[in-house]
Amino acid sequence: MPAHIHAKEGDVASRVVICGDPARVEALSKLLERPKVVNTNRGFIAYTGKFNGRDVTIAAHGIGQPSVAIVIEELAQLGAKEIVRLGTCGGLEAGMRVGDLAVPVGATYTYGGTVTQYIGSALRDKAMAQTPDYGLTGRIARALESMRMKFVVTNAYSSDSFYSLDDGIAKELAAYGNGVVEMEVATVFMLGKRKGLKAACLLVVSDNVIKHTKLFSHSELEGKVMLAGKAVLEALTA
Repeated sequence: MPAHIHAKEGDVASRVVICGDPARVEALSKLLERPKVVNTNRGFIAYTGKFNGRDVTIAAHGIGQPSVAIVIEELAQLGAKEIVRLGTCGGLEAGMRVGDLAVPVGATYTYGGTVTQYIGSALRDKAMAQTPDYGLTGRIARALESMRMKFVVTNAYSSDSFYSLDDGIAKELAAYGNGVVEMEVATVFMLGKRKGLKAACLLVVSDNVIKHTKLFSHSELEGKVMLAGKAVLEALTA
């Protein structure tokens, strides 16, 4: 049994959706047929049920790259093969509005954090690109298109701090092609490569960092997140 996710062999499906917020996991579990709680330990709540006749697990990963790394490592130990992070992000483009969808195809990260520790000393002076699984990302895009949901394909900046992104840094990140900021995507993509998993992400814009808009809460975004969750489940079970 893993140290944090106290599930047994067979409890976790090969197809997994991960979300930072346990409340989001609770809401998304209602999209599954016969959802069963398979973990509550450490707040990493996880449900397994069926969608389109296939087993799917929806699990919480907490906040930040160290936390998501623990959860992905342990889900992989329990049999996960495809993992999609469904979460929220801040928009770094002036035209982004709350509720917009972003499909990251690359992730920028601060050198020296979780990703760098995994890379190790042999590659410590190299800038390693973190990218998702192409096939799984394409399936998410096609599911969104079939549901007539608009989205942007962009690069994400995975920050190690929620509150320290000032205007200067935000504008500099945007100038170099980062369309959104959040806290986990780089590690999701890195561990996908390292562990031989298919990893991808779908993000819902919760505020516009450049324009200093209000940060929308889970309850205010729930309708859009549920639609995005349905698209992710369709992609995973296609």
